[in-house]
Parts: sequence; C-alpha cells; structure tokens
Amino acid sequence: MSNQYPKKAVASGEVKISENVIRSIAGVAAMEVEGVAELAEVKGSLLCPAPAPVSVSVVNDMVEITVRLVLSSGYRLTTVAEQVQQNIKENVQSMAGVVVSKVHVIASDIAFDD
Repeated sequence: MSNQYPKKAVASGEVKISENVIRSIAGVAAMEVEGVAELAEVKGSLLCPAPAPVSVSVVNDMVEITVRLVLSSGYRLTTVAEQVQQNIKENVQSMAGVVVSKVHVIASDIAFDD
C-alpha cells in the first residue's frame, strides 16, 4: 500500500496527498466534536504492535478511515460517533480533495469526570 493518495494530474505534474496528512486532518476533525475526550492510545505488545488512533487505507481510489476514541461520559455515544463520522468526512474531503467512502469509529473507552 502506498503512503500517498494521488489527488489529480495537472499540467506541471501530479499532486499527491500523504496518508499522514489525511490522518492529521481526521484526528483534528474528531477532536472538534463535543463529547470526544481524546484520541485513544491502545497498548500493544512486542509481538503485536498497537494500532494507531487514526488509520487510513485506500480502497478502489477512495479513502477509508478508522478512528479510535475515548468518549466523554454524559453524552449519547452513538450521536457523538455519528457526528465524528460526518465531521471527518467533510473535513478530509474539503481539505485534501479525496473521496472518503467510510469512516469507522471505535469507542475504546469512556472518560468519567472525577
């Protein structure tokens, strides 16, 4: 898998967007949603490394994004997850100019206020 998504060819060459850029946009977009406490840092082991909080894959010239989150208590979690999906899709498509086919939200934990 390439770590760059080809955006479009122009007269002077080709424009490519790095998957790192897409991950950054998606992470910021997720954190903008009320009810998201933080991006989830999942612990791994020596034999099985931890997945990144935001991962990107290109399938059929479209981007699929998976984001792992810690959600805040006191919010309807399904509503927050749907808002995260919408915000990530809108931001990535408008800023990077790539088509987002799916946004998977994994609620890894809930943050309770002390």
